[in-house]
Amino acid sequence: MKTGTAAHIADIYARSLLELAEQSRSVEAVANDLETVSMLLEQNPDFEAFLASPYFAEQTKRDLVRKVFTGKLQALTLNFLSVMIDHDRGMFLPAIIGRYRQLYRVYQGYRTVEVTVAQPMSDEQAEKLSRELAQALQAKVDLDVHVDPSIIGGVVIRYDDKMVDNSVKGRLARTVNQLLTPQRR
Repeated sequence: MKTGTAAHIADIYARSLLELAEQSRSVEAVANDLETVSMLLEQNPDFEAFLASPYFAEQTKRDLVRKVFTGKLQALTLNFLSVMIDHDRGMFLPAIIGRYRQLYRVYQGYRTVEVTVAQPMSDEQAEKLSRELAQALQAKVDLDVHVDPSIIGGVVIRYDDKMVDNSVKGRLARTVNQLLTPQRR
């Protein structure tokens, strides 16, 4: 299965679940339910393999899911898991949970800001940068830090469809470009 296809399927299912959760005013409860499911998947890799396996009938999978989760999950979440099983999407459950987490953060008003630095940042530096970006963007910020020594120094910031390249590598490239571009008089 191609990664793009898996991400697309996860996105469709996670968005559908979020929409249903919004309609039933249970977005946070569903997020909590998915964390419960995620913990079970992490603790019991065989359960994840069972849900993804083509060798077990959908009814067998549904029965086990209901047995394990009845009374522990919202009816909406339990029904959602059944629909996934009916459509043979058990293998995508971890990706769907991950995508729901992302959508839930957006729902809560967070913006993901991707930051690329040349060296790992300390927790204090990351916290300070996160506060400054939150103030500048007037939004809550989820900082996604990447380390890329090739930028030499400085920082590259990406959010929404914008990019600010204040890296040494970027500044050098712009300077060289200016030197090579003929000046108009």
